[in-house]
Amino acid sequence: MIYRKRALALALSAMITVAILWHPDHAVAAEEPQDTAARMLAERYSPVVRLQEDSADCANGEQFQPTDVEAVLGDQQVAFRGPWRPPDLVKAQPKASDLGLVFPGHFLDFPGDPLRPGCDYAEWSARINAAHPATVYAHVAADPGFPGQLSLEYWFFYVFNDYNNTHEGDWESIRLVFDAATPSAALTTHPTAVGFSQHGGAERARWGDAKLELVDGTHPVVYPAAGSHANKYGRRLYLGRGSEGLGCDDTTRPQAAIRPRVAYVPMARTDYLKQYPWLAFEGRWGERQRSFFDGPTGPNMKTSWTEPIQDAESTWRDDSNTVPAGTVLGPSGTGAFCTAIGTGSILLRQTLDRTWLLGLLLAALVVLIWFAASRTRWSDADPLPARKRRAWGQAIVAALRLFRRRPGLFAGFATAFAVLGLVTVLLARLQTARHDAPADLGAPTDDATGFWASLVALGVTILTMATYVALLAAVTATLDQLDRGVPATTDAALRRVVADRRPLTRAAGQYVLVITVLTIFVATIPVAIYYAVSRAFAIPAVLAEQCSGRTALRRSRVLVKGRWWRTAVPLAIVVGLALAAGPVAGIAMLLGTDWPATLINVVSSILFALAMPVASAAVAYLYFDRAVAAHSPGSGELPPVPRTYAR
Repeated sequence: MIYRKRALALALSAMITVAILWHPDHAVAAEEPQDTAARMLAERYSPVVRLQEDSADCANGEQFQPTDVEAVLGDQQVAFRGPWRPPDLVKAQPKASDLGLVFPGHFLDFPGDPLRPGCDYAEWSARINAAHPATVYAHVAADPGFPGQLSLEYWFFYVFNDYNNTHEGDWESIRLVFDAATPSAALTTHPTAVGFSQHGGAERARWGDAKLELVDGTHPVVYPAAGSHANKYGRRLYLGRGSEGLGCDDTTRPQAAIRPRVAYVPMARTDYLKQYPWLAFEGRWGERQRSFFDGPTGPNMKTSWTEPIQDAESTWRDDSNTVPAGTVLGPSGTGAFCTAIGTGSILLRQTLDRTWLLGLLLAALVVLIWFAASRTRWSDADPLPARKRRAWGQAIVAALRLFRRRPGLFAGFATAFAVLGLVTVLLARLQTARHDAPADLGAPTDDATGFWASLVALGVTILTMATYVALLAAVTATLDQLDRGVPATTDAALRRVVADRRPLTRAAGQYVLVITVLTIFVATIPVAIYYAVSRAFAIPAVLAEQCSGRTALRRSRVLVKGRWWRTAVPLAIVVGLALAAGPVAGIAMLLGTDWPATLINVVSSILFALAMPVASAAVAYLYFDRAVAAHSPGSGELPPVPRTYAR
């Protein structure tokens, strides 16, 4: 064994000597043997990068690639500015040598506005990268606190971070850790761990882990997320909290793999500053902005550059949260979280330098809520009889009181609703199962497209609509039975729904079909909204008035006529509150707890299942209010209660 190791060491020494003597770059011929070994190590483990598909309109996908710093420095559209307020120009078109004097507090200013990027950065990036290949900077670093280990680091520079916290410049890295004291020793073994940078932290993989994809046995495959460039291990929709970043990282649409050029950075500071003087720069690689819209500092300012093993021990985590493929029922908390964070970041960007606009929007929201609440009545909201004049505020309170008085009945509705909703999840799961896709995939993959995906989506949509129609019909039937003095049970209500399935199907089918056709064309969307509100009481009319589906649609139009706005606003509030209950709770749990995403979605789905029967009751109360008013306007007289179910 001893002789074998000596022979291996002699062979490796010979290889390094030959590399020094025959290397085509004369500047490299004088480098230290350990730098030559480190260069060989960097080439052996160079990453394979799968960027996300780009978008022609700069709105989606990936517009940027790992960029050669030399493509930025010296460009006529880049400015070097000082730390003063307002920042003054130090030099236009700065070169690498201009950054070698450290310059703390200074920053590079790229062409564009990071708060309103548009396509400016994408177009500039395409121009400067046209003449330069995609590049990564490789550096082997030791850690004084861990003398028996080395870190091989690959640094990626992007000219723009097009994520929730948009900012100029973006430095990301992947790191490989070796149980070796020197690069020469590292060439005789394999890495023990790999870390992919992700916003404020990194995710660890052991060498040989299933999640770590390798090409030719040594080249790790990295999936930079669209816009944020957080380095991921696979194709997923990732959920970010804390060090994982706030929002959702998408790697579900990777392009063909690329192998960036490896620019080797010597190990010793004096050596790498001769070759890359910009590594002395202590300022920011992007425009100064408030908070997390600020440009980042460079690799030399990171702890991972000077104490890489210590940084790995303290900041690397073993996994990342992903957005589950489906929920038990209703809008998912994780899906709402991704949308809310993205929308909120856009609003914050648009108002960050316009505080007056932010204040105006908040004031308008408060006034709108106050006005809506003050234009209705909340007291004297007895849930029975159902056929009674009520303001929309009373309809909501009456539904809540009915829920409190008959918890068993509404629990039955919620359970039935949840069971039907589970079928939608099973349909959604069929898509991933058919294509052998990961079970936690939260967005479409390259395989999950086309006819099958469209068919599954259509099935889920139809079943979701049918579930809501059945619930609204069952709740209306229950209120009708209570008005008659007939004992109300979940089974009895569901039997009524089954008995009236034909007119319900006719009314619901025409309702959905007309709205779908009208929303295909942008110009007719207002007509679709008008139709949706004016026919919103068709389902309750079928159950309470025992009419056909076509008659129920006409009846709803008559009830809403002349009161469209007074009907639309309460319906939007009632249905909106029910739809928002689960997602809002899910967002709160995501921000305030460390619960798994799947558990949070289950909890938010339970809340949704509980909220929908209450919302259905409120809609039914709104219908009965209009029915009473239409029967005897102004008198409050009750319409006659039907005495038979026969038509």
